[in-house]
Amino acid sequence: MKNIKFISIILIILSLAFLGCVNPPAATPTPTATPTATETVKPTVVPTTVTATPTPTPIRETAVYKVDVDDVMGFYRIRLITSTIPPTYNNNTININAGDNVIWISESVDYTITIVSEQGLWDNTSAKLRWDTARFNYTFNQPGTYGVYIREYPKIRHQKIIVNP
Repeated sequence: MKNIKFISIILIILSLAFLGCVNPPAATPTPTATPTATETVKPTVVPTTVTATPTPTPIRETAVYKVDVDDVMGFYRIRLITSTIPPTYNNNTININAGDNVIWISESVDYTITIVSEQGLWDNTSAKLRWDTARFNYTFNQPGTYGVYIREYPKIRHQKIIVNP
């Protein structure tokens, strides 16, 4: 029995030794991936247009001008009521904007004064200032140059009103 054990051990050792010398069976070859040239996708540049954000235009407040008138000096003083900045009043000319209001105030104690538009913008009876501190007002809505004078004293220098848009 010793011999059978001894022979079995030798056979096992020999079989193990020969197994290491045998080449393993050849496997089915698998193809290797070869790199192929692919076209690189380039992003298209789309030009962007910059649009400016519109700035809202400020709403202009209507200005009110007061013009003092008398029978001696005519249109002698002007005041801008809606602002602290005094208006420019050279050679009886006022520069205003469309939509502004002009109020003529009589400073004549004894005489009636009628404010007349050379362009016929208003009825002369409504512009008759019969007493001191009487008033007449008109809103100039259309741009242009307008002339105003005192009907009772046509030789007193006329007033020119330039209305800007």
